[in-house]
Amino acid sequence: MNTYVLVYNSFVQFEVVLAAYFMKTQSEVHTLGLNSMPVISCEGFSINPSAVLGNIDVNAIDLLVIPGGEVEELAANEGLLALIRSMNASGKTVAGICGGVTVLKAAGVLEGRSYVDNQEGREAAESSKGLPDAGASDEVNVIRDGNILTAKPNGYVDFALELGRMMDIYQDEADLQETIDFFKYFKSV
Repeated sequence: MNTYVLVYNSFVQFEVVLAAYFMKTQSEVHTLGLNSMPVISCEGFSINPSAVLGNIDVNAIDLLVIPGGEVEELAANEGLLALIRSMNASGKTVAGICGGVTVLKAAGVLEGRSYVDNQEGREAAESSKGLPDAGASDEVNVIRDGNILTAKPNGYVDFALELGRMMDIYQDEADLQETIDFFKYFKSV
């Protein structure tokens, strides 16, 4: 199994670190850049992408994770949007957290689905259409609708846990509960 985490200048690393950690237990985790140049995360870490968007084969990706950050350039990147659409059409898992949800919207994969959105993204969608987006919800941290997972930025623990469920990384219910207890409730194991 191959997990790819999109990295770009300003991406919010903390939102996806736990998800990548969980996925690393059962898959290879790669960073995917728009190009081969190093990027700087919101937190100031320099990351060298291990794969480049223009060279990636959609068949090599089992899970694509899109973190938040300044996503305007991403939402206009037709190569990225085409990759997301292709993955969705193939039933592969695509996950967006915070501003990553805006990128999924731009790709058109949230139409007719339920999803979590942040306040800024919802206000932008409402102002551009003149109507509230019926699929958007801010009532929960995470929503899974088929092969698509969306989350609010403060839902990063729930996001990682649900990705684990979607990708079937837990050995059994006891393993899942131990993971929840440790990472969400800070219980010793």
